[in-house]
Formats: sequence, C-alpha cells, structure tokens
Amino acid sequence: MKSRGKTFTLFLVGVLLLAVVASGCIGGGTTTTTTTSSSSPTETASFPTTTTAAPKYPITVTDFAGRTVTIDKPPERVIVLSGYWAEILCVLGVQDRIVGIGKYVPYDPYLPDDVKNRTVVGSNFKGLNWETVVGLNPDLIIIDWYGGKYADAETIQKAEELGIPVIALTAKTIEDNVEVVELLGKVFDKEEKAGELAGWMEEKLSAVKETAAQIPESERKNALLISAPKDIAGPVTVYANGSAWASMVELVGAHNLAFDMTFNTQWPKLDLEKIIAYWGNDTDVLIVTSFSQDRLEDAVNGIKNDSRWQEIKAVREGHVYGILAGSKGYLDWGPRIIVGLYQMANIVYPDRYQSWESVRDELIEKFYSPFYQGE
Repeated sequence: MKSRGKTFTLFLVGVLLLAVVASGCIGGGTTTTTTTSSSSPTETASFPTTTTAAPKYPITVTDFAGRTVTIDKPPERVIVLSGYWAEILCVLGVQDRIVGIGKYVPYDPYLPDDVKNRTVVGSNFKGLNWETVVGLNPDLIIIDWYGGKYADAETIQKAEELGIPVIALTAKTIEDNVEVVELLGKVFDKEEKAGELAGWMEEKLSAVKETAAQIPESERKNALLISAPKDIAGPVTVYANGSAWASMVELVGAHNLAFDMTFNTQWPKLDLEKIIAYWGNDTDVLIVTSFSQDRLEDAVNGIKNDSRWQEIKAVREGHVYGILAGSKGYLDWGPRIIVGLYQMANIVYPDRYQSWESVRDELIEKFYSPFYQGE
C-alpha cells in the first residue's frame, strides 16, 4: 500500500509541474497574442506578435494657404509647378515620383535632366492644362501660393473638384522655407532627411543672426535693395516691408531704408528723383537684383556710370552690388535662399560672415550632390 501511495503522489506532482510550465508559456512575460479564425469557430491559435510602427497614412497637414489637406496614401504621382520645390523633392529622394512639372522647371540648372524632361502642365501664374493633368493621373499637386493673385486659387478649386489633393506653398521669410522642407518631409514620409536639410538651414540662419547681433550700432549700415530697372532713369522697383528679400537686409545686421516709409505694396515703383530725395544721403550700400544676369550687369554698370545716380551716397562711394535672383542664382525660394542670405551678408559686411561660396559648397556636397549634375 505504501508503494502504491508513493507512486500516486509522484504522479500528482508531475501533473502539477506540467500545469505550472504550461501556464508560464501561455501567460508569462510581456508577449502579446492575437487570435485568428480557422475553419472551426471553436478553434483558436495564439501567436506572439512584434511591435510595429503605426501607419503613417492618412496624414493631415496645413499648407501655406491655411488649408487643411489630407493625404490618404504615400504620393506616387506628383505634379510640382516650381523648380525650388522640386529641388526639395530631389533631396528627399522622391524625384522618381514626379510625373508633371511647371513651365519654368526645365530652366532650373540644379535639377537632374530626368526631372526637367517630365511633362509640362502649365504654370503657377496662368494655370494648368487640365486635360494633360488628368491624363497624368496625379495623386498630389504642389503649387505656389500668391494669395489668389494669379491662377493659384483657381488651380486649387479645379483640383479639388477633380479630387486631387493640392499643397500650396509660399515663403515670405527664410523660416518659411525651413517649414516647407519639414512639411514635404512629412507628406512623403521622409522626415529624417527633411530634418537634416532643415537643421542645416536653421544652423546657417542662426549663425547669421548671432553675428548680426554682435555688430556695434555705430557700424551698422543703411542699405537699399532695388530691382534692376529697364530704364536707368526709372521708375525703379524698391523692395519694401513685407517682401522676403527685403527682410534679409535686416537679418544680416543692416537697416533697410525702405522700411522707414509706408507703401501700399511690398514693391513700390518710384522715380529716381524720389529715391534720391528719400534716401540719397543715407544709403551706404545699394544692392541690385535681377532674374537675368545680362540685365543685372547692365543695370549695375549703368547706375555706376550715370551722373544722376551719383546723388546717392552708395553710388558716389562705389558701394553698388548685384545679386542674381531666380533659379540660376541663390536669391530664390527653397534651400538655396540660405546661400543668397550669405551673399547679401558678404556684400554688406565682407569681413564678418562665412563666405557664400563655402555655404554653397556645403549645400551641394551635403544635399544636392546625389542629383546635381553641375552647370
């Protein structure tokens, strides 16, 4: 009887041990389980699962027109109307998703040929060929926002009627350009690369602000920024308060004289006589801009050699400079604006800032080299 009792006791111990092991396998630790259905409704199977990132899409962003835009899936067929935004897409590594471009994109020398050869669909200013747009079957259109001044509002309305998401972008400040990079990084799920570019832009901008803050008040210069006039005698477009480029004069530590007056536009056109009367005796530096290299050179040379312009202090003292704007220069929207900022800084204060050429080289080496083919 003792032998039989001992055997029974060992049997019970074994059963209990098996139960403990089984319960540990099923409920122990932090492993989660999922239940899947089989052919029999009474059968369930438990499998360990791994933690996965939450789905990125749909996402909702607010564009620069103040619109809430929902992107349901990663954009794969994109129309982009401006070269500077296309440059950002290239930095993000999604240039292969571009199927359509704006009229002036092919003239951007920083873009690869395969992007410049995409189908042209129209422009920000005069609108799009919607038959061509529909034929490309886009899932996103990226446009410039000018407050409805051109065809931007019309483009948004038509695209919405067709069910095509539109993101409207603008850049009234350098900080806006940084925000555009971050926004596009989110839209295309390329936030890490976008963060690298945005971080570099912010770093360079901060360096300018820090240097500008250290300039003694007695050494601060008065500057005037104008567009290269068709006629040296005028009228002359002045960059006044509210324009992005005008604010750059202040960023580098100078004072934009046009900010001292109130105009009904960001770009007032003034006769030469008025410019002389307003600022002739106070202008330390005169900066001329143009989208054309030839026109820029003609204007700068013409101003230097015209006796009427000698009434302006900067002209008399030989401080007239030109900065090329647009896609072939650096005074433009997009990442290249940082180089343009340093160009302006070098003009006004030649010995205080990093050279704009080295900033350009950094931009190309760090971000543009995978696609930039050189001029």
